[in-house]
Amino acid sequence: MTGGIWYWLLFAICAAWVLLTGIGVVALKNIVHAAISMVLCFFGVAFIYVLLNAELVAIIQILIYVGAISVVILFAIMLTDQLRGRLRLFFNQQSVFALPLVVAVAVVLTWILVTADLPGATSKSQNLTLAALANGLFNRYVFPFELVSLVLLAAMIGAILLTRRED
Repeated sequence: MTGGIWYWLLFAICAAWVLLTGIGVVALKNIVHAAISMVLCFFGVAFIYVLLNAELVAIIQILIYVGAISVVILFAIMLTDQLRGRLRLFFNQQSVFALPLVVAVAVVLTWILVTADLPGATSKSQNLTLAALANGLFNRYVFPFELVSLVLLAAMIGAILLTRRED
């Protein structure tokens, strides 16, 4: 899509969807409902990538964030037994203070987007092929890629050790 009225209407609907589900992540009291709101927010971001003609990034968004990250978060929620206790989550108490900050950031980012001198539709975008992406990821950036995987593994082992019950 290049920029017709339907494009902007779809973008506005999707942006509102992402904003509302993002607010749901921090405002909902039930942690499982907040996680489901996060999954819906990830789907909205993936649809925005589709609108930007970045199908590869949209697929990665769905596979990694919706598929893997959300499952890990739900797994951690179930492991920590948050649903059975009477734990009051700290971010629900602070959401009253966070809401004006979120609105202010949204207004500033909207103002920046509206007043920015963006290139027109005639500018050439840099199309990155899958082979070039794989070459950069597994050749030039292989060390940071593996370092992130080790940090995620350490976090998962730490979560398992923290939630292990002593007999």
